[in-house]
Formats: sequence, C-alpha cells, structure tokens
Amino acid sequence: MERKWMVLFAALMMAAWLMFSASQAHAAAGDEAGAPPAVEQPAQGGSPETPETPGTPEQQPGESGSPQEAGTPAQPADAAAQDKAAAEAAAGQQSVTLKASAEQVAPGQTFTVKYGFADVTQNVYAQEITIEYDPAVMEYVADSAKALQEGVTIVNDLSTQAPGKLHIILASLGADHPVTGTGDIVELGFKAAAVDKETDGVVRTTQAVLSNDKGEEFIMGNTSVTVKIKSGSAASGDVNGDGKVSVGDLAMIAAKYGMDSTSPNWNDVKHLDLDGSGSIDVADLSIVAKKMIEQP
Repeated sequence: MERKWMVLFAALMMAAWLMFSASQAHAAAGDEAGAPPAVEQPAQGGSPETPETPGTPEQQPGESGSPQEAGTPAQPADAAAQDKAAAEAAAGQQSVTLKASAEQVAPGQTFTVKYGFADVTQNVYAQEITIEYDPAVMEYVADSAKALQEGVTIVNDLSTQAPGKLHIILASLGADHPVTGTGDIVELGFKAAAVDKETDGVVRTTQAVLSNDKGEEFIMGNTSVTVKIKSGSAASGDVNGDGKVSVGDLAMIAAKYGMDSTSPNWNDVKHLDLDGSGSIDVADLSIVAKKMIEQP
C-alpha cells in the first residue's frame, strides 16, 4: 500500500513539472513574437547615421546655402554690380549731340559747334570727350572753348593740342551741379579754311565717356555735324563764298564796319578784316570795291 502511494505521488510530481515546463515555453514564444526588434545602439561618442533623402543633391565641400533653381539667371554679386548694370542700361537710352551755328560758311568765316547730350537719366559729374575735325578744311579758334552749364568747367588746356583733335575733360564743381537731361555743355569756335571747291567740313565725336557720382562709367555712342565750306578766298574779297566779288561782299563788310580785335565777338567777324589790320575799316571796303571794278 505504501508503495502504491509513492508511485502516485511521483506521477503527480511529473505531471506538475510537465505543465510548468509547457507554461514557460508558451510565455517565451509569446514574448518573442510581440517584442519590437532590437535597435542597434551606436558606439560610444558617435551618432546614429542619418539616411540619405532621395532626390536631394549632395552638397559639395565649401558650398553653402541651397542650390540655385534651374532656369534662374545668375544675379550680380552685390549692390555695386547691380548699380553698374543699371548705369550701362541707361547709357543705351541717351546720346551725345553736336550742333553747328551755320549750315554753310565762306572761307575765313568763323562758326561755332556746341557739344551736349540728350535724354540723360544719370546725374553726370565728369566727362571725357574727344572731338576730331579735318585741319585742312577748318581750324580750331584758340581759346574759344567755353562751358555752357553752370558749375561745369573744362579741366584741361586745349591750346597745346595738335590740330585736328580736341581732347576735352569736363568736371562738375560740387554735388549741386550734376549734368543731366538734355542741353548744350561746351561751345567750340572754328574758322573755315580756303578750299578749291565746296567741301563738307565734318566735326565728330570719337570718344564720349560719362560718369556718375558713384564712379560708374558708361560709354556713349558717337555723333557728327557737317558744315559746308564754300570755295574761294576771303582775302580775295569773296567773303560770302558765292564765287565772285560783288555788292553782296561789300554789304557784309559795311555791316561790321568799325569792329576791331577788342570787340566781344571779334572771332566771328575777323574774316572780314581783309588786310589783317585788326579792324574792319575803309581799307577793307576799298579792297572789295577794287575787285568789283577789276572783274570783267
């Protein structure tokens, strides 16, 4: 009987052990199925690697900011470059001008040419101008150049320059005297030479560089003006250049009778001083009268 109870007790113990083992195995299986995957921890001192975003261009060393969008034009590096670009664009809308005081002149007769510009949108404070002409057709009248704008001056000396070219440098005298808009700036005097046949006397700009108060320079297009010079010689008495000495020439001299080298506009009339005495007098009238009588 005692042996029977011992066998029963052993069987119960075995069943209990089997039930406990099965319970442990079931729990372990449940944990394994429901637990989140283990995250690999970075090594000490490092940081998790950030995954690369698809479609994002890799930034090169030394670059900063975002890449420029395709199709977007490059912009000037700074405000100064933008101002310079604006000045150059404005230069294309404005022009220099030359105006002659007469369309036709006789040999020895003086005339003026005025330099200026039109439709200027900038405030101009300095200019460098080169004007050329044919010295065989006309000559520059010494000391005739003068500025026509208040507060603007001719900086350099024109009297020492070679015939045929005038290099003129202009500057404004202070912030209150910019040159802008449309107007004449400088007047130059010329005297027609004696020519064998009617000739076109051309005065032209070959350089015109302007600058605003920021030091931005812009180059203007060139221009020209033409004055026809009649054939003949003033010394011959044909002062109106019509190819003959007549009462018309005598009348021109008579109208300026009494003027001399001290007169304010002497440069404009001194070609009527036929004998070069420095005054328009009876001797000049006599020269013309004599030529009139001698002509067939």
